[in-house]
Amino acid sequence: MPEQLKSPNAGDSFKKVTATQVTRRALFGGAGALSLAALLAACTPGGGKKTLTPAKDLSSSEKTVIWDNWPYYMDGEDGSFPTLKAFEKLSGIKVTYNINVDDNNTYFAKIKNQLASGTDTGADTACLTDWMVSRLITSGYVQELNYDNMPNVTANLNPAFKTTFGAFDEGRKHSLPWKGIIAAIGYHKANYKALTGKDAPETLEDLWAPELKGRIEVLSEMRDTLGIMMAAAGADIENFTSDDFYAALDLFTEKVSSGHIRSIKGNSYVEDYKNGDAVAGIVWAGDLVGANLELGSDDLGVVLLDTGSTFACDNFVVPMGSAHKANVEAVIDYYFTPEVAAELALAGVFYVTPVVGAREIVIKKNPALANNELIFPSDEIFATKLKQFRPLTPKEDNEFSKAWSKASNGVV
Repeated sequence: MPEQLKSPNAGDSFKKVTATQVTRRALFGGAGALSLAALLAACTPGGGKKTLTPAKDLSSSEKTVIWDNWPYYMDGEDGSFPTLKAFEKLSGIKVTYNINVDDNNTYFAKIKNQLASGTDTGADTACLTDWMVSRLITSGYVQELNYDNMPNVTANLNPAFKTTFGAFDEGRKHSLPWKGIIAAIGYHKANYKALTGKDAPETLEDLWAPELKGRIEVLSEMRDTLGIMMAAAGADIENFTSDDFYAALDLFTEKVSSGHIRSIKGNSYVEDYKNGDAVAGIVWAGDLVGANLELGSDDLGVVLLDTGSTFACDNFVVPMGSAHKANVEAVIDYYFTPEVAAELALAGVFYVTPVVGAREIVIKKNPALANNELIFPSDEIFATKLKQFRPLTPKEDNEFSKAWSKASNGVV
């Protein structure tokens, strides 16, 4: 049966942070196809892999790290950063934490020339999404990591993040996960019941019920919306073909043209669920968890379909021009300490942790949070419900993104 998951009980300590958390996922979904052809050309000039030499590592003499990340991914984003301050005291390494990533493509566009030349990008590490990381690795723009400097990673990295959800980086040689995000089926419980007579959707097909025409919303992130649609049609989204993609796109186009899908959003869709205008659709699970917590209700539901939901990560990478790789590795290793990973979750960073052992610490302090499988998925959920959209070649990325943009154009 599809997995219907509840939010942890709301509390005052969560409300402020969950209100901003919705905004983080909105930004994540806004990548779209911004100047995609130009960006792809810049990333892989001539279609080949660049041969660059890593910068000399000065970590032993320069105890600094500059880290670029997305908003709402750190405790104390008022600037207090408790876990980072603790790391600085422990290690003697000064961390400059910049909230500079608001979109994979726009961030890449700002540093593409430095990446291509192997010079300093202005950051020693950045957390970027799987598909962008895959592109950077293929282009030869990022350094190989040294696991000898990261014993906590070796001990505590969830194997699923190294194999199934790290397939784009074989052996996790060039990247390590920061946080993960689940896309799934979301619904407004009362309105869905009133319109369909059913308690919850069980299949993607349930979204196409005539009663729901004009009340369905999907994500503007191609990999999530079409990934779930391909999986529901029986395709293996970790090994799908061009035919699989276009079959899903045809269905998507038909539902858009007929008016069944009311909007395609990457930013404000959560408000439509909160006010009841959107009854069901494809969502980022953490957004609806956050909305319920913010509202102090359980009005919104999330279903992980038996056919599969999509899962992606934002990942640490070290550009070739970084001269502080060992310092970055020290930062990464610190955040792979279960106690630190647990502290982030308890502070309201409600995205999926890749750190084994964090849940066991959280459950002692907040059982409802620890038992929420949208934040701490079980091994069974990882194995049976969560799938990763396979990496695309530059040619596929350009072609598929243009087709997606054309199909979704003007529907907001």
